[in-house]
Amino acid sequence: MNIVDDLKSELQSARAERQWYEADWQDYVTYTAPDMERAFNRPGGIIAADGMGAFQSSAARERSRKLYDPTAVWLLDRLASGVGSLTMPEGFNWHGVGFGDPFAPPPTQEDEEFFEAVRDHLFRVRASGRSGFALANRSRLLSTVKLGTGVLFPAENETSLADIRTPVHYRYVPLYEVYLLVDAQGSDCGFFRVRTLKAWQAAKEYAGNLSDKIREEAGDPKRKNAEHRFVHACFLREGGQDDAADIRKSRYESIHFEEDSKHICRRGGFFEYPLVISRWDRDGLSPYGSPPQAKLMSDIKSLQSLAKDALIASSQAVRPPIATHAQERQLDLNPGRINPGLIDEQGRPLFRPMIDTVSPGAADAQIENIREKLRVGLYGDLWQTLLEGSGRTATEANIRRKEMADMIGPFSTNIMAGNEALFEREVGILGRRGAFAPGSPLAPPETIAGSDVTLKPTAPIDQMREAGHFEAIMGFQEYLGVAAASDPTLLDLHDREEEYDLTRRALGLPAKLKRRPEEVEALRQKREAETQQQQQLAAGESMAKMARDGAPLIKTLSEDGTLDGSTLPQDLGL
Repeated sequence: MNIVDDLKSELQSARAERQWYEADWQDYVTYTAPDMERAFNRPGGIIAADGMGAFQSSAARERSRKLYDPTAVWLLDRLASGVGSLTMPEGFNWHGVGFGDPFAPPPTQEDEEFFEAVRDHLFRVRASGRSGFALANRSRLLSTVKLGTGVLFPAENETSLADIRTPVHYRYVPLYEVYLLVDAQGSDCGFFRVRTLKAWQAAKEYAGNLSDKIREEAGDPKRKNAEHRFVHACFLREGGQDDAADIRKSRYESIHFEEDSKHICRRGGFFEYPLVISRWDRDGLSPYGSPPQAKLMSDIKSLQSLAKDALIASSQAVRPPIATHAQERQLDLNPGRINPGLIDEQGRPLFRPMIDTVSPGAADAQIENIREKLRVGLYGDLWQTLLEGSGRTATEANIRRKEMADMIGPFSTNIMAGNEALFEREVGILGRRGAFAPGSPLAPPETIAGSDVTLKPTAPIDQMREAGHFEAIMGFQEYLGVAAASDPTLLDLHDREEEYDLTRRALGLPAKLKRRPEEVEALRQKREAETQQQQQLAAGESMAKMARDGAPLIKTLSEDGTLDGSTLPQDLGL
């Protein structure tokens, strides 16, 4: 059995193990996320058999066929937008760079400026329109919030190695395409990605390295749109090395092959784990995450059922079923229409509603109770509380932000944890292109060379957590001011420079705002020299003034004979 047969066997096992998750994902998409992966709407997807089928069966209608109340849908949309703005907002540096070693000494001013230069370069790379980061990362966040797991693939730009603006292409991986693998500790160690490509797409993707059948189809205008399934398998390489320089000895091995013919289209590897995986919540060592609505699905389904019944009740109240005297009689219920022969001689109608006890609002209270549960369970009440916070004092606003950080914080930590793999992948790609080589604008200082460097979260949600440090510092300053009034020696215990550093970091301010130590020393020496010069000038002016004021007195005393020649001005204190 060759390696492709082994991989197909492992893929089959991964498919079998994921069936339980796919049943849940189908419910999530059906009832809470109709805009997500269509393949989960029902087994086999919603692909029409031919072009005319699109007119007979609307895809949008199919995706929302069981939605009668959109509360959960828009709550999840709001949650996804809120989490995105708190963890990875566009136009904001939502992470920094720092030492990975927890016992590393505090970074120097030069170290911090280098870290900020690397951070700024990474954000410029992501901001490039050709990188695709904005759209791919947005899709990843939506998948994380609505399905529990989001996958991003930062692929190295191998077609243009000289392109420094776009060394990385960011691509979103739909959840129905990827089968994740974890080791015994729950760490990501591999995956299978199954894609359906047209023959001409495959020829472009794999530079013609295809089986004879697909290569012929790609060159035939009538058959170039024939679809075939391709598998990308990534797994730990036997004998792979973390610090390998040769791709053949990299830590992860990568194989692309055709699922039907088993033809290997590409073989290579990755020095870093290539996928960035974020999970909303994790159940044990499961390779997939659990979304926030997982524990609310019974309420969500009940809400849809009640909303459907309420809609039916409203329709029956407005247009109830009608019973007529004779079977052949038909009613015209349009306004102003005449229905001859439908009353008897006494003026009694020969028809009446079959249901006259319908109450359209009977389920309103129960529906509203479930909606309130969803607003609490999906954090809708939290956003509303913050929106209604105008007019609060700064202290109240900080308290609200801290509450928000406490509630969303644990889940945002799970999302941000996946960004460490993103940072490692990006830095690895840049490093192999010489971005950190001597002479490069990003060349590290000697104090960092060879050190473990990692991502440091600085997103708004992290600043909310740090707000507590800032509030503590401000409160301590008030205490110190009162205490020092009675005992000034207490100020000797306080390090104002360390207080400045803590405050700057708590507020997320850049290192460039702080002068370097040699600049601070030069500034202090200059200030001290200016102070001494001013003191000397003041002393000279004082002596001159005393001389001017003493001259008339000496003259008067001399004329009165009080002073003789032996009396000197210094004897008079002049």
